[in-house]
Amino acid sequence: MMRDSKIIPVIMSGGAGSRLWPASRQAMPKQLLPLVTDETMVQETARRFSGDLYHDPVFICNAAHAEPIRAQMQAIGQNIGAIIVEPMGRNTAPCAVVAALHAQISDPEALILLAPADHHVTKPEAFRRSVAAAIPAANSQRLVTFGIAPTGPETGYGYIQQGEGIAPGAFDVAAFKEKPDAATAQTYLDAGGYHWNAGIFLFSPQALLSEMTTFHPEIVSKSKIAYEKAALEAGQYNLDPDAFAACPSESIDYAVMEPTDKAAVVPCDIGWNDIGSFTSLHALKQGENGNAFSGDIIAHNTSNSLVESDGPLVTTVGIDGLAVIVKDGAILVAKLDAAQDVKKIVEALKEDERKDKL
Repeated sequence: MMRDSKIIPVIMSGGAGSRLWPASRQAMPKQLLPLVTDETMVQETARRFSGDLYHDPVFICNAAHAEPIRAQMQAIGQNIGAIIVEPMGRNTAPCAVVAALHAQISDPEALILLAPADHHVTKPEAFRRSVAAAIPAANSQRLVTFGIAPTGPETGYGYIQQGEGIAPGAFDVAAFKEKPDAATAQTYLDAGGYHWNAGIFLFSPQALLSEMTTFHPEIVSKSKIAYEKAALEAGQYNLDPDAFAACPSESIDYAVMEPTDKAAVVPCDIGWNDIGSFTSLHALKQGENGNAFSGDIIAHNTSNSLVESDGPLVTTVGIDGLAVIVKDGAILVAKLDAAQDVKKIVEALKEDERKDKL
């Protein structure tokens, strides 16, 4: 692979809009919303991958998100390399394979930076430096993941244990650890050398396809058929639905990163947050008295709360540690320390066939 090979950012824009309901919905999940800044998360993500090192980004999404993505990229003057539409969700391993197949045609000498569209990064320059540091390992046919410097004993993330150094700033992966309980997470922090798994990867198409063929050949074969039979319309690849439906649904972590001996990790401190709940959104936005307000809000004796409204006046008195979200005719009131269970509400709406609220 050439030293001056470029990087193809492949931005995965899936999501069911369940963890931040009702702010996030199936048709407009969190990555398409301006949750933290004036720009949407997918716009922020695309901006991180700018400069001479990068090709125009490729998006992998479902059909409902293709047009909003196109419009949001146009709004910030960002060209699009391609939009690849999945007929149904099949997790991140097929995404990675399709990305590699596409790269082999568009620029076979390029590396692929596979990243979710719905992560918030407060230090984009630090992230770009981390990507640059990962290039030598990726050029050596390593599958590189980025380990986030933990800020506490978080139980909601998987962990990566770093091994021996293989290049400046890059290490072998000693082990991937499942989401731990609080006590185990604390032991990781005490020991050092453990990082949060952010699900961001840098690899060559050849390396990814070789390892995926070794461990999950059916994912490769079905994804290849789906890509080769894709209907191409105005720069949009619509994957073949029958072939993609037959593709096993598996994450890139389980499918290849855990069993391979070619995994590497680049530790980084980039101000990362996946905004996986209203708790994490509140942590990013809170100000005076621990509150974060958006919209028409009148609050009295209110602390440590997230209150947002897209229209109606919302008033609070004597509350602490709550999320109050009013969006598109639906209202959520939840304790912030129970915000991970918001998805249970979405499950109940599905069972009741309340499609208008999903």
